[in-house]
Amino acid sequence: MINYFISILFSCLLASCSANSLQSIDKKANEQVNQLVVNQMADQLKKEYKKLSSNPNVVEFQEDYFNAFPNSFQIFNSLFGYSDKDPFGNETFVSPLYKESEGYIDVFFKLNKIEKTRYFNRIIDISINGRWYADGVSYFKHRMEEKINEDINLFSKLLIIRDDMEIQKFWYFYFDGPHPIKTLPDELQKVKEINGRLFLIMELALKEVQ
Repeated sequence: MINYFISILFSCLLASCSANSLQSIDKKANEQVNQLVVNQMADQLKKEYKKLSSNPNVVEFQEDYFNAFPNSFQIFNSLFGYSDKDPFGNETFVSPLYKESEGYIDVFFKLNKIEKTRYFNRIIDISINGRWYADGVSYFKHRMEEKINEDINLFSKLLIIRDDMEIQKFWYFYFDGPHPIKTLPDELQKVKEINGRLFLIMELALKEVQ
């Protein structure tokens, strides 16, 4: 009887080891797929960057670059960010455009032939779920603040149709940083006149960051 239980226990241990090995293989495979997808996106953006650099005022080239540019913070950080772990959880991930991030971000903020509503919505989409990091993310955040302050009315109009959670996540990124501000800057006080709900969520997000 004892030998029987030992045999059963040994079989279970083998099954457990096999399952753990399969999970490890699956995780590694998923990491490789994610890395492959990110590298493909980086290659496409490089292609559009080179094309646009040669003819920066061609509408078609600006559209192609805009379409190839990230549409979420996760993708943005995968292409330009720096971290010991990437947004997918990979520990050995190296952001393919990290060293060149400022140039690619600068080009994005110089696009002037993209319909403004689409353009501002893309900025909002990237900012939602964002967290401050140095270098590429920090540079995007700085340029984003400048762009929004150029047309706070349109920005507010587009942001207010989002749900409260998305608005809060946007403002969190807006205020996030190594040294958060203590009071709202004058340019954002205008939001209170535009929409009280938007202003309230903004204040709550600032308190959370602080």
